[in-house]
Amino acid sequence: MTPAVSGRPLPGYFLSAVLPRRFQGRVCRLCRTPVNGFRYCYQCNAASDVARPDAAGFVSYAIKNSQAGQDMYRYKGMQPSVQAVSNVQLLLEHGLRHLPCAGQIAGAAVDAVAVMPSRSHYQSGAPSQLQKLCALRLPTGLPTVGIQPVAGATSDRKVDPAGFVVPVPVGRSHVLLIDDTWVSGGTVMSAVGALRAAGAARVSSLVLARWLDPNYGVTPELIREVAEAGGWSPPQGVCPFPRDGVCPRMR
Repeated sequence: MTPAVSGRPLPGYFLSAVLPRRFQGRVCRLCRTPVNGFRYCYQCNAASDVARPDAAGFVSYAIKNSQAGQDMYRYKGMQPSVQAVSNVQLLLEHGLRHLPCAGQIAGAAVDAVAVMPSRSHYQSGAPSQLQKLCALRLPTGLPTVGIQPVAGATSDRKVDPAGFVVPVPVGRSHVLLIDDTWVSGGTVMSAVGALRAAGAARVSSLVLARWLDPNYGVTPELIREVAEAGGWSPPQGVCPFPRDGVCPRMR
């Protein structure tokens, strides 16, 4: 199963979520947010094993108020930006090229995909912009697993698998959950827990943009130091799943 690809490069303002080696110990081992001397951020440390993905891939960092951050908003607006949609599609294409890497890390090949629905604008039967892109770019023959937000559920950044429902039992060995943005991780980890409860033996996540707030905690310091070191690399040059960016298949 090979994903459809366009072959175009991403604009230079997109930043890889893989940092140079000297900075890798300064981000959460799961979600890659900057931390101050800890292995995990508060949210990931507090999450149960059921909610943590077996493999967590991040295609890029999107810094609030940056061009990349604006694209992540504009691609799914009421009148989506053509440029932003095209760029998010490129992020998705790159992440999908590394499906075998997620399988190698988790111990079983990905045999189904679930695409995160919109929680704030969910309408039954109306696909989100991300779901539309995935319908075009997912590998032919790869089954999809439906997942829906529970009526009244909001994106309140809490980890609560009961906030999602999986209408049909999964019965798959490895489901890959795709989302566009990870802010606190509450939405992704809630959905991971719901998929496990529905029968998925393994659940990994592929997030197109790990959101960074340049005014939060130690984040501005890390952003500045990485930029000064010339350390931001393009997303398409690294594997999104391991923190060091080296494909597991190449080790």
